[in-house]
Amino acid sequence: MDSQFEPEQDFDNYYDGDTVTINGFIFCGRHGQEVCDKCPTDNRNCNNSTVEQMLHEKLTEEEFETKWKGDDREPFNVTRQWTRLSNGKPGCMAHKEVACKECFNWGDKLYRSIHGGRKPRVSRLHKKDKQNKDVLH
Repeated sequence: MDSQFEPEQDFDNYYDGDTVTINGFIFCGRHGQEVCDKCPTDNRNCNNSTVEQMLHEKLTEEEFETKWKGDDREPFNVTRQWTRLSNGKPGCMAHKEVACKECFNWGDKLYRSIHGGRKPRVSRLHKKDKQNKDVLH
């Protein structure tokens, strides 16, 4: 029986044997590949849909049109970078943390691949809003 008090399932970080989902990106569970010829699977289209809005916000329209390769981009690989933690969730090997933003921040990794390794910039409006909030508090 379903209960309103049951904990919600975290489908952004999930392992089912066939696939592993880490921070919303899907990989083959056996090989840790986003694109795997052995399984066979190509999860780039689905994974791209989780970060395209963020990329639209951080990239200029020209950058998005000319530099974003979409489903033709180089696929990610998490082989030997994740493990099943004691709670059954996938976590990073380095920090033993589910949804580790340092190891599995896909939006930043894609942004950096588009900009040759540079970190995402914070818009001036965002900086100004943050400064105003800091002054008010």
